[in-house]
Amino acid sequence: MSQPSRTVLVTGCSSGIGRATAKLLAEKGFRVLAGVRSSEQAAELSQPNLPTLEPIILDVTKQDHIASVVELIRKTSPQGLYGLVNNAGLGMPAAVELSTLDEVRQLLEVNTIAPLHMIQACLPLLRLVPGRVVNMSSMNGTIALPMVGAYSASKFALEALSDSLRVELRPWEIPVSVIRPGQIGTSIFAKAREDLERRSANIPSELKNGYDAMYAQASKFNERGIRSSTSPEKVAATVLRALEAKRPKLHYVVGLDAFGLQFAKSIIPSRLFSRILARAMKVLKPLDD
Repeated sequence: MSQPSRTVLVTGCSSGIGRATAKLLAEKGFRVLAGVRSSEQAAELSQPNLPTLEPIILDVTKQDHIASVVELIRKTSPQGLYGLVNNAGLGMPAAVELSTLDEVRQLLEVNTIAPLHMIQACLPLLRLVPGRVVNMSSMNGTIALPMVGAYSASKFALEALSDSLRVELRPWEIPVSVIRPGQIGTSIFAKAREDLERRSANIPSELKNGYDAMYAQASKFNERGIRSSTSPEKVAATVLRALEAKRPKLHYVVGLDAFGLQFAKSIIPSRLFSRILARAMKVLKPLDD
């Protein structure tokens, strides 16, 4: 199959990792269907010098949007779908106790249920090639850190689905790869800054003596994310490797901080690791030392 005929569907392309991935794949000759949520975002992404980059309106939580995209691929790519990149996602920096159930449901809907829906809908097209699936997880999908518990839960679940699918889809030779970035310099941290400020101001008075310190530390760590030297383009290059590799890896880790966290978790006992995290969040009591 010639390279220009390889169609890849990428979700969440309005900014950050998704936008960088869509552009890179188009530059490499893929036909890229880049999902965005509005016509304004589609216009921003469209570039005359990248004719194989095709922005499409796709809200991954809407069944009719997914059905329309699948039908578009069926009509315009009769050879099938070469790759599905599930990148769309939400973040939510918050203490688990202070996260509303509606917020957690929305997080799971976007980060876990939507990728599963995309995979199920696209599998008939992926089987024709056969194609491959790339799921955008996070190091928070392997290590649950404080103040991102609900987000971690959504990514842990995505990792579990990926592990099961990887085996279940072997009869059709459809690889499933997971990308695990660390902190990437995207707009998500600017959004998180506003979110943390709002949530910090709304901590119930009776809980402020415990949560004030944690929200303050979360804000400091978030500022590090804003200054992260790991770019969205580096993650995009990893997605490209996962799509082009003869034998794609099961997991790709991106960023020095991600590698460091993975190594620390592998050698430090769980109880000690929890104490280290508690110290980092300024909530380790003197009697715990």
